Amino acid sequence: MPASASKGIRKQFDSNFPRQNKQTATDAGRAVSVRNYLLRLTAAAVLGATPALAADQATPLSSLLPLPTKAAPVPDVEYFLPNPVRAWQADFAVRYWFADGQTGKTLYGAPALYTGAVSRLTYRDLLTSSGEFYGRIAATNGWFFQGYVGLGAITSGSLQDEDFATPTFSPYSSTTSEQRNGYLGYANLNVGYDVLRGADYNLGIFAGYFLFKEVVNAFGCTQTASNPDVCQPAIPTGVEGITQTNVWQSPRVGLGGAIVFADRFKFSADAAWLPYVRLNGTDAHWLRIGPFMGDFIGPVPEDGTGMGYQLEAAFSYSLTPNASVGIGARYWHLQANGTSHFENDIVGEVGLPQPVSWRADIFGAFIQGSYKFGPFPYGGI
Repeated sequence: MPASASKGIRKQFDSNFPRQNKQTATDAGRAVSVRNYLLRLTAAAVLGATPALAADQATPLSSLLPLPTKAAPVPDVEYFLPNPVRAWQADFAVRYWFADGQTGKTLYGAPALYTGAVSRLTYRDLLTSSGEFYGRIAATNGWFFQGYVGLGAITSGSLQDEDFATPTFSPYSSTTSEQRNGYLGYANLNVGYDVLRGADYNLGIFAGYFLFKEVVNAFGCTQTASNPDVCQPAIPTGVEGITQTNVWQSPRVGLGGAIVFADRFKFSADAAWLPYVRLNGTDAHWLRIGPFMGDFIGPVPEDGTGMGYQLEAAFSYSLTPNASVGIGARYWHLQANGTSHFENDIVGEVGLPQPVSWRADIFGAFIQGSYKFGPFPYGGI
């Protein structure tokens, strides 16, 4: 290569070299700047992890790099929400109960003389109309008081009075009479505790007291069998022949609850067992009460003990948040074994106590209108 050409190439190389050195220096400076910035970020992260060191810095670390914050925990309502204010609520209702009932007894001979059945009186088709007042007061702690009282008339029905053939009486007799002017009164009072309860349901146990008084009257008497000596000729229906008065009492224990659905509809039901039913009554055979030999001195006292049960269900619809209307059904069963006390109750004769068994059944439907008060705060526990 000629010397002049070599020198030209070197000169050209030398003239370009300063520009390349300048570019390299610029790139190196940028690398140093990026490296310093990364070092600052690293230092900020380290200091941010130690709050005590971060607090000592003259420049807030947040100005260097936004630090993520930890999400707040979701509180557990069981521990963090305050206890609800204790309150009570009262529900009252008036009801009309229409029912059909039957009550009756079987009388047995004095054990020392005869042990078989001697007579049976059955009052059936006892149509009953009664008015009733119901109330329930419940607290948010689960305790409640509920009950109802009612009074009504037994407007119709009939009596079949049977006398069975025995060594001292024959033949079999069966008579019929009209039942009129009867009445009944009753009460169910309970205190209980809702074991399960919520905004739209409750299920609880209860214990209480049941009282039921029933009075039936038989008018007239017509023989429907073949006995020629009983109600022959027939006694007119304007003549009162028999009045039976029974008072039933018992403690009661049971289970009951209610559920609300679709906001406005409510179904409630309860079932109660009557473990110890006590019966006290009188049987007045008015045409046999008199001053002559063999007449009754007055009504014959009767008593007995037994058991029973009660079932009830209701369905209601809320017209407003406080007022509602509803329908329901109810069934009662009562039974008792005891004694008819003829001793000292027969003119000129020594009467003997005789065993007697009683049974009463009532089934019916009711309609009601109710109103709710509350809930109201209270200071109880």
